[in-house]
Amino acid sequence: MTPVLQPKKITKIGVVLRPSTPNLKSVFEQIQALLKSYEIEVKLDSISAAMIGFRGVEFATLTQWSDILLSIGGDGTLISMIRRATGKNIACMGINTGRLGFLTAIMPSELQCFALNLKNGTYDIKNHMMLECTLLRDNKPYCTLYALNEFLISKQNLSGLIDIEAKIDNWNFNTYFCDALIVGTPTGSTAYNISAGGSVVYPYSKNILLTPVAPHSLTQRPLVIDNSIKLEFSTKESALLIIDGQENIDIYPRDRILIQESKDCAYLIYPKERNYFQILREKFKWGEL
Repeated sequence: MTPVLQPKKITKIGVVLRPSTPNLKSVFEQIQALLKSYEIEVKLDSISAAMIGFRGVEFATLTQWSDILLSIGGDGTLISMIRRATGKNIACMGINTGRLGFLTAIMPSELQCFALNLKNGTYDIKNHMMLECTLLRDNKPYCTLYALNEFLISKQNLSGLIDIEAKIDNWNFNTYFCDALIVGTPTGSTAYNISAGGSVVYPYSKNILLTPVAPHSLTQRPLVIDNSIKLEFSTKESALLIIDGQENIDIYPRDRILIQESKDCAYLIYPKERNYFQILREKFKWGEL
């Protein structure tokens, strides 16, 4: 059973910065000063701190110390931070200094108002489903991975297609002949999935998305299935397993890729007035001529 996190009054925030972006130093200093004025203490993770010449603490220590975690960057920074915090049962939020920002709900200019909400505990926490992948090699667990947006099973070479055998609840379901296969979450439906022709799915729902990328057959259509289903994939040739577009691991013939809903979820903080459908309309410019 996934724990339910309730909003609380915030006094300590752990911060993670977008990697390789030292010019975020001034943004961090402004945010730190603002939060200090509301009696909210801030600490940086050690990697972010080293990037801008500050002292920080190891990420595991940061999650134990913090009331919430805050990323400064784009959605990618937030997603990476969430994966690192998987299983810690800590709420996360993002300050958007990137472009689209579906998940990073606050702009730096909006933090002045939202800081009071954090101090008073007047905000929403939404649960976002995550996926868990167990890679079996020689029929033994090799590693366990987590994704907020998607796992991508992809060919290693630029040319040619890849055969991906798919099982649903241990039943031989399909052979995908395509460039890649997206196994995604509702949160990830507006990421790579939408570019590959997949459906936009309400991000707080419980579903798993199967979306082939450039399939050879027109009958290989995107699917939205129930979150209780357990999936298994294998390939006849070497491939790549890519996690949220950020990390990858080599896949070999006879490896088995087991994917299911994770028992852990992502807890994201949003302003109470946030409307997901308004975000869709604004980001995708729906309704504009």
